[in-house]
Amino acid sequence: MANPKYTNAIVKELYPKVEASMSKNLNKFKQCIARFIEKKSIYLYDIAPCSRVYYGADDSDDLYKSVGISESEIASIIQKTYYYPMASFNPRAAKDEVTILMIMIIRYFYMKKMQKELELASIYLAFSGKFYPSIHHSSFPKVQPEQYRHIMEYVVNNMLTNKFDLKIHGSILGAIKSICLTWLNTYDKLFKSSDDVDIVYLIQQLHDRIKSFMKNIASLYYEAYENKDSYITYDSDSLDADSYRLADNDSLKAERIVEKSIEKLNTASIDYKLCKMCSDSNIKTDEIKSIVEIIISDKDSILEVKELIRLLTITYFQSSKTKDVRDIAFITFSISAKPNTKDKNIIRIKKIVEGWLDDNSPSYRKRKSRLATRNSYNKAILLYFVLLIHIANK
Repeated sequence: MANPKYTNAIVKELYPKVEASMSKNLNKFKQCIARFIEKKSIYLYDIAPCSRVYYGADDSDDLYKSVGISESEIASIIQKTYYYPMASFNPRAAKDEVTILMIMIIRYFYMKKMQKELELASIYLAFSGKFYPSIHHSSFPKVQPEQYRHIMEYVVNNMLTNKFDLKIHGSILGAIKSICLTWLNTYDKLFKSSDDVDIVYLIQQLHDRIKSFMKNIASLYYEAYENKDSYITYDSDSLDADSYRLADNDSLKAERIVEKSIEKLNTASIDYKLCKMCSDSNIKTDEIKSIVEIIISDKDSILEVKELIRLLTITYFQSSKTKDVRDIAFITFSISAKPNTKDKNIIRIKKIVEGWLDDNSPSYRKRKSRLATRNSYNKAILLYFVLLIHIANK
């Protein structure tokens, strides 16, 4: 039971507005999120927290417009909370209109069991002004990582362990998404609460988790900066297929491509038009769609999907001057026959695709003895993921 001194103004007065708004403005809200991610993509898909990812008035205005709730409406409700009169109240984000609006939107998706929208809304909140940008600013008060990107890249590549979300997920967006999912799962019952004190607690917990993530990296960054003269900067490629190591800049670029491609898979349904482009007389569009759906719905296969995308990308990088997967040359190179190759990357790509077909297509198992049919199936599934990479990174 709530302490009588606390209020419930936010849920009582703002949540009904959000509920009414989401019932008619859901698509507008999702388009707002898509615009935000697209505009900030170069920073969100970075493998290192070099940039602040600014959140400006244009971003908040777009949010208010998309949901049809004004900043002044939210401000007047915040003024009715128990904490509003406290001048030095923490977390300061509890007095921020964008934060309070997003918490109620997250509550709406939680109550409606809309998991994909719930995750997207929490990610948007995490990158709004009082969270990631503010925490980044306070974590790097001197020697900004944008000025010494090579030092931050060294930290990510050589000092972070697998205990770090950034190391595990390979991008800022991936790391913050992981933090958000843990936050949602840990405090899920609080999203049902109508008490303003519980809303404040949720805000504080997300802020603290992002702050811990950033401070730990900042600590290593400043350690590396103080000893920068003793560090070696790599400037050449190693074609060792076991390490997948490229020159640092190419490695960063490749990981951003991987993350954008995976994000496309996670946020969109199977593209029927792509399936049709991959089909031929031996394998029909609907069968390609069915096989791909099974692959991406399997948690174990998803790890292989990420590996396949990485292998396709770095293999192309090693043979291309432009190293741009948006070029048609990427598609042509990736699906061209490479008989008798000894390249470990290409051999592994073939093994992954053939494994998926053996596991997920009874028709393939029955018909693969015919070489032309086997080649059609392999090319179709490979081409789908090649086209996915090509489109996701445009």
